[in-house]
Amino acid sequence: MPSNPTPQAVPDSAAPAPQVPRPLLAAAAVVAVQALVALGYTVWLLVEAFVGTPREQGQAIAVAVTFLILAAPLPLVARGLLRANMRARTPAVMLQLLSLWIAYFMVKAGFWVGAVPTVAAAVAGLAGVFAPASTAALTRDWRRD
Repeated sequence: MPSNPTPQAVPDSAAPAPQVPRPLLAAAAVVAVQALVALGYTVWLLVEAFVGTPREQGQAIAVAVTFLILAAPLPLVARGLLRANMRARTPAVMLQLLSLWIAYFMVKAGFWVGAVPTVAAAVAGLAGVFAPASTAALTRDWRRD
């Protein structure tokens, strides 16, 4: 009786990774830019709160902390979309819906310079995530993710 175990097939590690569709790449780029803008706004609020003269320092700090909490995981969402990870879809959609909600208040305040790009980015992000090619890439065999 031989003591050597029977050899088993080794998975092919040189198999090419699945191609990420262009709409999903665009959605990932939109989320990455939104993350940079939100983090930049957070830094600006904190600098203004401590160096500048805001009307309400406590409110500026609270808004900055809120933006930091919401924006910190966004680079991970963008990375998940780049890897076509199905778990990145829900946070990406929620971000775009939140962006539309924020844009609504920008419009009500007459801040059209901020509202127009915010709406454009949110619509582009939603279109990229819900494009048929993106949906197919994000809804493949969920047991692999």
